[in-house]
Amino acid sequence: MQNELNLITIQEAMDLLHVSRSTIDRWRKFKGLPYIKIGKEIFFNEKDVHAWVKQHTKIEDNYEDQIDQLQTIIIGYQSQTAHMWSSLIMKELRLFEEEIALNYPNRRVNIQWIDATNGLELVEGIISGGVHIASLGDYPIIMSHQISNLLPKFRPVLLCFDGKTSHSSGISLVIPKGKKYRDLFHSRGTTITTVVNSSASHRLNQWLPNTNFDYEIINQDMNSSYSNIMQGCVEASVMWEPYVSLSRLQGARTIDYESINDDYLTGVIAQEQWAQKNDDLVIAYLKAHIRTHQIARSSPLKVAKIISKSIGIQHSISTDIISKVRWDAAVYHQDLKALKNLLNHNKSYYSYDGSPNNIDINYQGYYMDEASKQLNLHRLFDQPLDGKWDAEILY
Repeated sequence: MQNELNLITIQEAMDLLHVSRSTIDRWRKFKGLPYIKIGKEIFFNEKDVHAWVKQHTKIEDNYEDQIDQLQTIIIGYQSQTAHMWSSLIMKELRLFEEEIALNYPNRRVNIQWIDATNGLELVEGIISGGVHIASLGDYPIIMSHQISNLLPKFRPVLLCFDGKTSHSSGISLVIPKGKKYRDLFHSRGTTITTVVNSSASHRLNQWLPNTNFDYEIINQDMNSSYSNIMQGCVEASVMWEPYVSLSRLQGARTIDYESINDDYLTGVIAQEQWAQKNDDLVIAYLKAHIRTHQIARSSPLKVAKIISKSIGIQHSISTDIISKVRWDAAVYHQDLKALKNLLNHNKSYYSYDGSPNNIDINYQGYYMDEASKQLNLHRLFDQPLDGKWDAEILY
Protein backbone atom coordinates (compact mmCIF):
# COMPACT_ATOMS: atom_id res chain seq x y z
CA MET A 1 0.00 0.00 0.00
CA GLN A 2 2.86 2.37 0.87
CA ASN A 3 4.43 2.00 -2.61
CA GLU A 4 1.04 2.22 -4.36
CA LEU A 5 0.42 5.59 -2.71
CA ASN A 6 3.95 6.72 -3.49
CA LEU A 7 4.68 7.16 0.23
CA ILE A 8 8.15 7.53 1.72
CA THR A 9 9.30 7.34 5.33
CA ILE A 10 10.85 10.13 7.38
CA GLN A 11 14.30 8.68 6.81
CA GLU A 12 13.70 8.54 3.06
CA ALA A 13 12.47 12.16 3.14
CA MET A 14 15.63 13.15 5.04
CA ASP A 15 17.76 11.42 2.41
CA LEU A 16 15.76 12.98 -0.41
CA LEU A 17 16.08 16.52 0.95
CA HIS A 18 19.54 16.05 2.56
CA VAL A 19 18.40 17.47 5.90
CA SER A 20 18.19 16.29 9.52
CA ARG A 21 15.16 14.90 11.34
CA SER A 22 14.82 18.12 13.35
CA THR A 23 14.68 20.12 10.10
CA ILE A 24 11.97 17.83 8.69
CA ASP A 25 9.95 18.26 11.90
CA ARG A 26 10.39 22.04 11.83
CA TRP A 27 9.30 22.23 8.18
CA ARG A 28 6.22 20.14 9.00
CA LYS A 29 5.33 22.37 11.93
CA PHE A 30 6.16 25.81 10.59
CA LYS A 31 6.68 25.65 6.81
CA GLY A 32 3.70 23.56 5.72
CA LEU A 33 5.59 20.49 4.47
CA PRO A 34 2.70 18.08 3.69
CA TYR A 35 2.73 14.72 5.48
CA ILE A 36 0.47 11.80 6.29
CA LYS A 37 0.13 10.35 9.79
CA ILE A 38 -1.01 6.74 10.10
CA GLY A 39 -1.21 5.82 13.76
CA LYS A 40 2.10 6.95 15.22
CA GLU A 41 3.97 6.71 11.91
CA ILE A 42 4.75 9.68 9.66
CA PHE A 43 4.87 9.31 5.86
CA PHE A 44 5.26 11.70 2.93
CA ASN A 45 3.91 11.61 -0.59
CA GLU A 46 7.02 11.98 -2.73
CA LYS A 47 5.19 13.99 -5.40
CA ASP A 48 3.84 16.37 -2.74
CA VAL A 49 7.34 16.81 -1.33
CA HIS A 50 8.72 17.70 -4.79
CA ALA A 51 5.86 20.17 -5.31
CA TRP A 52 6.49 21.74 -1.89
CA VAL A 53 10.21 22.12 -2.69
CA LYS A 54 9.39 23.86 -6.00
CA GLN A 55 7.00 26.20 -4.22
CA HIS A 56 9.60 26.93 -1.56
CA THR A 57 12.23 27.58 -4.24
CA LYS A 58 9.99 30.21 -5.85
CA ILE A 59 9.71 31.94 -2.49
CA GLU A 60 13.48 31.91 -2.16
CA ASP A 61 13.82 33.31 -5.70
CA ASN A 62 11.56 36.20 -4.73
CA TYR A 63 13.68 36.68 -1.67
CA GLU A 64 16.83 36.83 -3.77
CA ASP A 65 15.22 39.56 -5.89
CA GLN A 66 14.89 41.67 -2.75
CA ILE A 67 18.24 40.78 -1.23
CA ASP A 68 19.62 44.28 -1.59
CA GLN A 69 17.07 45.54 0.94
CA LEU A 70 18.66 46.51 4.25
CA GLN A 71 17.47 44.45 7.23
CA THR A 72 17.99 45.72 10.77
CA ILE A 73 18.55 43.26 13.62
CA ILE A 74 18.42 44.59 17.18
CA ILE A 75 20.37 42.69 19.83
CA GLY A 76 19.74 43.39 23.51
CA TYR A 77 22.50 42.68 26.01
CA GLN A 78 23.56 43.68 29.53
CA SER A 79 27.19 44.74 29.81
CA GLN A 80 26.84 45.28 33.58
CA THR A 81 25.98 41.61 34.20
CA ALA A 82 29.05 39.37 34.12
CA HIS A 83 27.25 36.13 33.28
CA MET A 84 26.08 37.78 30.04
CA TRP A 85 29.42 39.24 28.98
CA SER A 86 29.47 36.94 25.95
CA SER A 87 27.18 39.38 24.08
CA LEU A 88 29.60 42.22 24.78
CA ILE A 89 32.56 40.10 23.67
CA MET A 90 30.70 39.07 20.50
CA LYS A 91 29.93 42.72 19.79
CA GLU A 92 33.49 43.91 20.29
CA LEU A 93 34.97 41.09 18.19
CA ARG A 94 32.24 41.48 15.53
CA LEU A 95 31.67 37.73 15.46
CA PHE A 96 27.99 37.99 14.49
CA GLU A 97 28.86 40.24 11.57
CA GLU A 98 31.57 37.77 10.62
CA GLU A 99 29.15 34.83 10.58
CA ILE A 100 26.67 36.73 8.43
CA ALA A 101 29.37 37.83 5.96
CA LEU A 102 30.75 34.30 5.83
CA ASN A 103 27.48 32.50 5.19
CA TYR A 104 25.33 35.18 3.55
CA PRO A 105 27.76 37.48 1.70
CA ASN A 106 24.97 39.14 -0.28
CA ARG A 107 22.79 39.95 2.72
CA ARG A 108 22.63 43.58 3.75
CA VAL A 109 22.19 43.49 7.50
CA ASN A 110 22.42 46.37 9.96
CA ILE A 111 23.08 45.16 13.51
CA GLN A 112 22.09 47.45 16.38
CA TRP A 113 23.10 46.71 19.97
CA ILE A 114 21.07 47.90 22.96
CA ASP A 115 22.84 47.85 26.33
CA ALA A 116 20.06 47.51 28.92
CA THR A 117 20.22 48.03 32.67
CA ASN A 118 17.98 45.04 33.43
CA GLY A 119 16.28 42.06 31.84
CA LEU A 120 12.69 43.31 32.02
CA GLU A 121 13.66 46.27 29.85
CA LEU A 122 14.68 43.78 27.16
CA VAL A 123 11.55 41.66 27.62
CA GLU A 124 9.47 44.78 27.00
CA GLY A 125 11.58 45.42 23.90
CA ILE A 126 10.92 41.94 22.51
CA ILE A 127 7.18 42.30 23.13
CA SER A 128 7.10 45.64 21.28
CA GLY A 129 9.32 44.42 18.44
CA GLY A 130 12.11 46.81 19.42
CA VAL A 131 14.47 43.93 20.29
CA HIS A 132 14.88 40.73 18.27
CA ILE A 133 17.39 38.67 20.27
CA ALA A 134 18.13 39.29 23.96
CA SER A 135 20.37 37.99 26.73
CA LEU A 136 18.50 37.60 30.02
CA GLY A 137 18.95 36.25 33.52
CA ASP A 138 16.98 33.20 34.66
CA TYR A 139 14.24 35.15 36.41
CA PRO A 140 13.45 37.45 33.44
CA ILE A 141 13.39 34.35 31.21
CA ILE A 142 10.73 32.87 33.46
CA MET A 143 8.84 36.16 33.56
CA SER A 144 8.80 36.35 29.74
CA HIS A 145 7.08 32.96 29.65
CA GLN A 146 4.65 34.12 32.35
CA ILE A 147 3.79 37.21 30.32
CA SER A 148 3.10 35.03 27.28
CA ASN A 149 0.13 33.59 29.19
CA LEU A 150 -1.37 37.07 29.24
CA LEU A 151 -0.34 38.09 25.71
CA PRO A 152 -1.26 35.25 23.32
CA LYS A 153 0.62 36.80 20.39
CA PHE A 154 3.82 36.97 22.41
CA ARG A 155 5.61 33.63 22.48
CA PRO A 156 9.24 33.72 23.64
CA VAL A 157 11.56 30.90 22.64
CA LEU A 158 14.65 29.93 24.62
CA LEU A 159 17.46 29.59 22.07
CA CYS A 160 20.33 28.57 24.34
CA PHE A 161 22.01 29.32 27.66
CA ASP A 162 24.90 31.64 28.37
CA GLY A 163 26.93 31.91 31.58
CA LYS A 164 26.11 29.40 34.32
CA THR A 165 27.22 28.85 37.92
CA SER A 166 26.06 26.32 40.47
CA HIS A 167 24.22 27.13 43.73
CA SER A 168 23.51 30.74 42.66
CA SER A 169 27.20 31.59 42.81
CA GLY A 170 27.73 35.06 41.37
CA ILE A 171 24.86 36.62 43.31
CA SER A 172 25.58 37.72 46.89
CA LEU A 173 24.29 39.78 49.78
CA VAL A 174 26.62 42.75 50.22
CA ILE A 175 27.04 44.67 53.49
CA PRO A 176 28.89 48.03 53.76
CA LYS A 177 32.45 48.16 55.05
CA GLY A 178 32.57 48.07 58.84
CA LYS A 179 29.12 46.53 59.19
CA LYS A 180 28.42 43.00 60.38
CA TYR A 181 25.88 40.44 59.26
CA ARG A 182 24.15 40.44 62.66
CA ASP A 183 23.65 44.22 62.36
CA LEU A 184 20.87 43.50 59.85
CA PHE A 185 18.80 41.83 62.54
CA HIS A 186 19.24 44.58 65.12
CA SER A 187 18.43 47.55 62.88
CA ARG A 188 14.93 48.94 62.71
CA GLY A 189 13.58 49.32 59.20
CA THR A 190 16.57 47.66 57.54
CA THR A 191 16.87 48.85 53.94
CA ILE A 192 18.00 46.37 51.30
CA THR A 193 18.48 47.50 47.73
CA THR A 194 18.36 45.36 44.59
CA VAL A 195 16.85 45.28 41.11
CA VAL A 196 13.24 44.18 41.67
CA ASN A 197 12.00 41.37 39.39
CA SER A 198 15.52 40.20 38.66
CA SER A 199 17.59 37.10 39.36
CA ALA A 200 19.05 38.94 42.37
CA SER A 201 15.68 39.88 43.88
CA HIS A 202 14.47 36.32 43.40
CA ARG A 203 17.35 35.02 45.56
CA LEU A 204 16.59 37.70 48.12
CA ASN A 205 12.96 36.57 48.28
CA GLN A 206 14.13 33.02 48.87
CA TRP A 207 16.42 34.11 51.69
CA LEU A 208 14.09 36.52 53.53
CA PRO A 209 11.50 33.97 54.76
CA ASN A 210 14.29 32.29 56.72
CA THR A 211 15.06 35.51 58.62
CA ASN A 212 13.27 37.37 61.38
CA PHE A 213 13.81 41.11 61.15
CA ASP A 214 12.13 44.30 59.98
CA TYR A 215 13.22 45.25 56.45
CA GLU A 216 12.31 47.36 53.43
CA ILE A 217 13.31 46.42 49.89
CA ILE A 218 14.20 49.37 47.66
CA ASN A 219 14.26 48.95 43.88
CA GLN A 220 17.54 50.33 42.51
CA ASP A 221 19.74 49.61 39.53
CA MET A 222 23.09 47.98 40.28
CA ASN A 223 25.11 51.19 39.89
CA SER A 224 22.95 52.99 42.48
CA SER A 225 23.03 50.00 44.83
CA TYR A 226 26.81 49.84 44.58
CA SER A 227 27.15 53.58 45.30
CA ASN A 228 24.87 53.33 48.34
CA ILE A 229 26.82 50.38 49.72
CA MET A 230 30.11 52.25 49.28
CA GLN A 231 28.67 55.30 51.07
CA GLY A 232 26.99 53.23 53.79
CA CYS A 233 23.57 54.68 52.96
CA VAL A 234 21.80 51.30 53.16
CA GLU A 235 22.19 48.25 55.37
CA ALA A 236 22.58 45.71 52.56
CA SER A 237 22.17 45.04 48.86
CA VAL A 238 21.79 41.93 46.76
CA MET A 239 24.09 42.18 43.77
CA TRP A 240 25.40 40.14 40.88
CA GLU A 241 28.87 40.10 39.42
CA PRO A 242 30.91 42.19 38.75
CA TYR A 243 29.41 44.38 41.50
CA VAL A 244 30.01 41.70 44.13
CA SER A 245 33.75 41.61 43.38
CA LEU A 246 33.96 45.40 43.07
CA SER A 247 32.31 45.79 46.50
CA ARG A 248 34.61 43.22 48.06
CA LEU A 249 37.63 45.05 46.64
CA GLN A 250 36.48 48.21 48.45
CA GLY A 251 36.21 46.43 51.77
CA ALA A 252 32.52 45.51 51.78
CA ARG A 253 31.51 42.14 53.15
CA THR A 254 29.79 39.64 50.86
CA ILE A 255 27.68 36.65 51.85
CA ASP A 256 26.88 33.94 49.35
CA TYR A 257 23.59 32.06 49.20
CA GLU A 258 25.02 28.66 50.10
CA SER A 259 21.61 27.42 51.26
CA ILE A 260 20.04 28.05 47.82
CA ASN A 261 20.50 25.07 45.55
CA ASP A 262 19.24 26.71 42.35
CA ASP A 263 21.91 27.20 39.73
CA TYR A 264 22.32 30.75 38.44
CA LEU A 265 21.55 30.65 34.71
CA THR A 266 21.51 33.24 31.95
CA GLY A 267 20.24 32.65 28.44
CA VAL A 268 19.22 33.98 25.04
CA ILE A 269 15.60 34.36 23.92
CA ALA A 270 13.70 35.69 20.92
CA GLN A 271 10.11 36.07 19.79
CA GLU A 272 9.17 32.72 18.24
CA GLN A 273 7.52 34.16 15.11
CA TRP A 274 10.53 36.35 14.37
CA ALA A 275 12.94 33.45 14.90
CA GLN A 276 10.99 31.25 12.48
CA LYS A 277 11.06 33.90 9.77
CA ASN A 278 14.74 34.63 10.33
CA ASP A 279 16.07 31.20 11.27
CA ASP A 280 19.23 31.67 9.18
CA LEU A 281 20.15 34.79 11.17
CA VAL A 282 19.30 33.12 14.48
CA ILE A 283 21.60 30.23 13.60
CA ALA A 284 24.34 32.68 12.59
CA TYR A 285 23.95 34.42 15.96
CA LEU A 286 24.18 31.13 17.86
CA LYS A 287 27.30 30.18 15.93
CA ALA A 288 28.85 33.48 17.01
CA HIS A 289 27.59 32.82 20.56
CA ILE A 290 29.26 29.39 20.70
CA ARG A 291 32.48 30.79 19.25
CA THR A 292 32.44 33.52 21.90
CA HIS A 293 32.23 30.86 24.60
CA GLN A 294 35.16 29.01 23.05
CA ILE A 295 37.24 32.20 23.19
CA ALA A 296 36.19 32.93 26.78
CA ARG A 297 37.30 29.47 27.86
CA SER A 298 40.53 29.30 25.85
CA SER A 299 41.69 32.95 26.11
CA PRO A 300 40.36 34.40 29.39
CA LEU A 301 43.08 37.07 29.54
CA LYS A 302 42.22 38.32 26.05
CA VAL A 303 38.53 38.42 26.92
CA ALA A 304 39.24 40.14 30.25
CA LYS A 305 41.06 42.93 28.41
CA ILE A 306 38.03 43.45 26.18
CA ILE A 307 35.72 43.60 29.19
CA SER A 308 37.99 45.92 31.18
CA LYS A 309 38.33 48.33 28.28
CA SER A 310 34.61 48.28 27.47
CA ILE A 311 33.11 48.81 30.92
CA GLY A 312 36.08 50.18 32.87
CA ILE A 313 36.70 47.61 35.58
CA GLN A 314 40.00 46.20 36.78
CA HIS A 315 41.57 43.54 34.60
CA SER A 316 42.16 41.28 37.60
CA ILE A 317 38.46 41.32 38.50
CA SER A 318 37.22 40.55 35.00
CA THR A 319 39.79 37.75 34.67
CA ASP A 320 38.76 36.20 37.98
CA ILE A 321 35.04 36.34 37.14
CA ILE A 322 35.47 34.90 33.64
CA SER A 323 37.40 31.95 35.02
CA LYS A 324 34.60 31.10 37.49
CA VAL A 325 31.69 31.15 35.02
CA ARG A 326 30.74 28.08 33.01
CA TRP A 327 30.43 29.41 29.46
CA ASP A 328 28.14 26.79 27.99
CA ALA A 329 25.24 27.36 25.61
CA ALA A 330 24.01 23.76 25.88
CA VAL A 331 20.53 23.16 27.31
CA TYR A 332 20.28 20.37 29.88
CA HIS A 333 17.17 18.90 31.45
CA GLN A 334 18.59 20.05 34.81
CA ASP A 335 18.72 23.65 33.50
CA LEU A 336 15.07 23.61 32.45
CA LYS A 337 14.21 22.05 35.81
CA ALA A 338 16.10 24.87 37.56
CA LEU A 339 14.03 27.43 35.66
CA LYS A 340 10.84 25.63 36.64
CA ASN A 341 11.98 25.64 40.26
CA LEU A 342 11.98 29.43 40.18
CA LEU A 343 8.23 29.28 39.69
CA ASN A 344 7.73 27.40 42.94
CA HIS A 345 9.38 30.13 45.00
CA ASN A 346 7.33 33.06 43.80
CA LYS A 347 3.69 33.66 44.65
CA SER A 348 3.12 35.70 41.48
CA TYR A 349 3.23 32.45 39.56
CA TYR A 350 0.09 31.18 41.23
CA SER A 351 -3.37 31.72 39.84
CA TYR A 352 -6.13 33.44 41.80
CA ASP A 353 -7.44 30.16 43.19
CA GLY A 354 -4.00 29.38 44.63
CA SER A 355 -3.08 26.62 42.18
CA PRO A 356 0.27 26.75 40.36
CA ASN A 357 0.21 28.11 36.85
CA ASN A 358 1.34 25.62 34.22
CA ILE A 359 4.21 27.28 32.38
CA ASP A 360 6.46 25.32 30.06
CA ILE A 361 9.81 26.67 28.94
CA ASN A 362 9.61 26.95 25.18
CA TYR A 363 12.99 25.56 24.16
CA GLN A 364 13.39 24.68 20.49
CA GLY A 365 16.62 22.79 19.92
CA TYR A 366 16.59 23.11 16.14
CA TYR A 367 18.57 26.36 16.20
CA MET A 368 21.35 25.10 18.50
CA ASP A 369 21.38 21.82 16.59
CA GLU A 370 22.00 23.55 13.26
CA ALA A 371 24.53 26.00 14.72
CA SER A 372 26.59 23.23 16.31
CA LYS A 373 26.53 21.15 13.13
CA GLN A 374 27.68 24.07 11.00
CA LEU A 375 30.59 24.52 13.43
CA ASN A 376 31.42 20.80 13.05
CA LEU A 377 30.55 20.06 16.66
CA HIS A 378 29.08 16.67 17.30
CA ARG A 379 26.36 16.85 19.91
CA LEU A 380 22.70 16.87 18.92
CA PHE A 381 20.59 19.61 20.51
CA ASP A 382 17.15 18.92 19.11
CA GLN A 383 16.30 17.78 22.65
CA PRO A 384 17.71 18.89 26.05
CA LEU A 385 20.74 16.92 27.23
CA ASP A 386 20.50 14.33 29.98
CA GLY A 387 22.65 14.09 33.08
CA LYS A 388 24.66 16.78 34.86
CA TRP A 389 26.82 19.42 33.24
CA ASP A 390 29.53 17.74 31.19
CA ALA A 391 32.95 18.78 32.47
CA GLU A 392 34.67 17.88 29.21
CA ILE A 393 32.32 19.10 26.45
CA LEU A 394 31.10 22.67 26.56
CA TYR A 395 29.48 24.88 23.97
